[in-house]
Amino acid sequence: MLVNGMNEERYGDLLKEIRPRLIETPEEHERLLLVAEALMEKGEQLAEEEREALALIVLLVEAFEAQVLGDDADEEEAEEDGKPPAPHVALQKLMTSNQLEVDDIAPIFGTPHLAREVLEGRRPISRTQAKELSRYFSVPPKLFQE
Repeated sequence: MLVNGMNEERYGDLLKEIRPRLIETPEEHERLLLVAEALMEKGEQLAEEEREALALIVLLVEAFEAQVLGDDADEEEAEEDGKPPAPHVALQKLMTSNQLEVDDIAPIFGTPHLAREVLEGRRPISRTQAKELSRYFSVPPKLFQE
């Protein structure tokens, strides 16, 4: 099935092959860096499904580096105690990498106004919304939970 120019079945197969998840060990970090490097080497040959998987991997790597390595580039987005980016920041990054607008995720929150409040960090993401976002972006729900 094609969605936004992407073959969902191929994307699912690619995710099964790559097995992306929140990075909790240096070994997993290294593994995903190697996968990202291999994808980036394809350059213009990168399929839409691979481009989406790469965006997800980059997000996971950035979150790990902000948490464990104290990556300076993500310092302002990470909590002061070295935690991964806040749920609304993770959502912002996913939306940017998928070229989405507030109206695209508004149904998950009920209205565009509520979605904007979540994106601005003024309203928390509920457990139900985290599960829906998880399905929408094909990422773990804990990415959207404090």
